[in-house]
Amino acid sequence: MAKYRIILSIMGIAALVSGQCTNPVTRPEIRSMSPQDRARFFSALEKIRQNGELDRLSKLHVDNADTIHGHPVFLAFHRVFMNDFASALNRADPGVSVPYWDWSLDATNPISSDLFTNSYMGGNGGGDKGCVQGGPFENWQMNIDSPHCLTRKFNQGDSIAPFWPPEALLSMQQTCSQYGALSSGIENGCHGAVHLGISGDMSTMFAPNDPFFFLHHGMVDKLWYDWQLMNPDTRFQMYDNVNYNDPAVSADDTIPGYPNMHVKDALDPRNGLCYVYVKSGSSEAAKRLMQEVNRKSGQKNGPSSTPTGGAPTPMSSAGGPSSAPNSMTSDGPASAPNSMTPNSAMASNNAPPGIGAAATAAGNGVPSADSAAKLNELTSQVSRLGGNGNDRAGASAALHGQQVDFLQSVLVNSMTPNHGLDMASAFMNRHNRFLHRHANALMMRREQQGETPGMGLDDILTGLTSGLLGKDGVVGHLLQGLGHVVEVLPQGLTETLKAVGSIAEDVTDDVFNILNLPKVDLSKVPEKERQIPYVAMLPDWWYEHNNLNATYATQLHNQIHDMIDGYNSIQGYVSPATAHYLAKKYGNQ
Repeated sequence: MAKYRIILSIMGIAALVSGQCTNPVTRPEIRSMSPQDRARFFSALEKIRQNGELDRLSKLHVDNADTIHGHPVFLAFHRVFMNDFASALNRADPGVSVPYWDWSLDATNPISSDLFTNSYMGGNGGGDKGCVQGGPFENWQMNIDSPHCLTRKFNQGDSIAPFWPPEALLSMQQTCSQYGALSSGIENGCHGAVHLGISGDMSTMFAPNDPFFFLHHGMVDKLWYDWQLMNPDTRFQMYDNVNYNDPAVSADDTIPGYPNMHVKDALDPRNGLCYVYVKSGSSEAAKRLMQEVNRKSGQKNGPSSTPTGGAPTPMSSAGGPSSAPNSMTSDGPASAPNSMTPNSAMASNNAPPGIGAAATAAGNGVPSADSAAKLNELTSQVSRLGGNGNDRAGASAALHGQQVDFLQSVLVNSMTPNHGLDMASAFMNRHNRFLHRHANALMMRREQQGETPGMGLDDILTGLTSGLLGKDGVVGHLLQGLGHVVEVLPQGLTETLKAVGSIAEDVTDDVFNILNLPKVDLSKVPEKERQIPYVAMLPDWWYEHNNLNATYATQLHNQIHDMIDGYNSIQGYVSPATAHYLAKKYGNQ
């Protein structure tokens, strides 16, 4: 029987990819469904739990976990997987709607979402085992990975940490010009916050046990779909390994777990897979705000910032042109900031002849054993210098500057060929200051303690060299984390946002209207509730289990926080997520 179901599933998917689709199925946001349609969806879910289809899907996800996470096929696999789920539901109840959950609308205060009520998906788990105790999936018994009740364990006890807001998602979509950039941005960024926010089964590889998985990945797929609509002539054929460590990939590659499916079969859901998404309003509201931000900041008529490789025009989910400007997109290749120029003058003025030139050569190095060896040799030369303490201190300071410059330079030189990502900049500015403070404090302490010339600096130099260039040094760690990363979020956006000053009330009214929300008197809402909250950092084990890059994820996390600071600095600004929460809390008052 199980074999028969699998054959039916493959046949159903193959039929959907066999040709053009003239009447695509629509996938609605779950809150836009009628109570009757939602009840029908929940009933179909119960049927596929009972007939074993949900077990099959969960096992398929577990069996392919290592190949579908942390690799370019992430979005493509989950698109096919979602369609497999939709096919299973329609075998149980032909014509049943398959919704998605726009969790960005709940980003400000997820626990307040209707979805966590018993009328929708039920709430947190309870008891010693964390079993779901309310809603349509109350006391569900699951078989994968072993017999257990369906569990949830919210990551903040009785609450859930904030998600990425609509503005952040739109900025990512408008910045990414390549498939891999978007896929890696979603995987290392917004995707995990929802899994871990709900947790329990959702934080495991058998997450498909929880129907929240499919609502969540419907939204993930919609993010990809909406990005494709921004430049449909190219993006419905686009598939690459940008921002991943995988070898070259091809649209002819087979989808893991689906031997009869290829990536190219999943690229355009309007045709083979035959579905489209119904808009929720979050992206449209964010675009309206971005129009005003661009107008107020003077960016709208400034230099073009279209990403390399095309000039994407944002499109609506229905495929029509959108009025969102392109000024929030990638700035293309950027030159390294002045702080990354090796400080050869400093070395030449304070160090013996030859050391300045060696420092400059090492500081201009690219990530290679040879350039690292040059700097290590330079370190040895300085550590062996004779003379008085001032001479040695000057030489060591020059060396230290070159070590920092070397680290900065290798990071910049490693990020090629066609992007202007300056991920290193903010981190390295902080790192630079820290190292300088640390080294100077140690040297001052040694001088104050009256140590004899020629003593005391060796350990400083050795420590700096080891920390920067050693086997477990910062260079190796960051090169592994940031090398060849294409820009995912716009650079300089925080400064743009802080230049806006304020948002007119009529723009805020537009946000409420686009979302079909009752207007809220913001003057009566506490300031804290009007602001976008920070997104929580995910634990290291999540990145490890999903083959993700913790360094890259940390950088995205920091960029999101900077972006949120910028939005929160605008007087009168209300995020679509905040508007959604405030209307729910204060709209009837």
